[in-house]
Amino acid sequence: MIIPLHLLPEDAIDFGESPGYTVRGQAVDPQLLPAREVELASPLTGPVAVDDLLVLQAGLQALGHDLSVPRMLYDRLYACDRLAWAYAHGGAPLRELALSLYDGYERAGEWIGLIH
Repeated sequence: MIIPLHLLPEDAIDFGESPGYTVRGQAVDPQLLPAREVELASPLTGPVAVDDLLVLQAGLQALGHDLSVPRMLYDRLYACDRLAWAYAHGGAPLRELALSLYDGYERAGEWIGLIH
């Protein structure tokens, strides 16, 4: 079973200075650890940057398609649908942004492509 590390209690994660990170004695790839500077309990923290979502919202509105930025932060099915629509119907900049956001969701452990 894979448990996202941001769901573990903070005292369970050893952020020691050594290159070997552990969670309750198990070795963990350092790239999988949550960013220390992000406050994961903050209501403003999401898997992707809100600024990028606002740019995506403006691009989709220009094409006559609506997007709710707050919903993109918690509804994975909605996020996957809107990113797929932007990728399929947008120009090159909108396609690149949609792909970048999709990758951001994947890196954050949201795996929005696996919900279908």
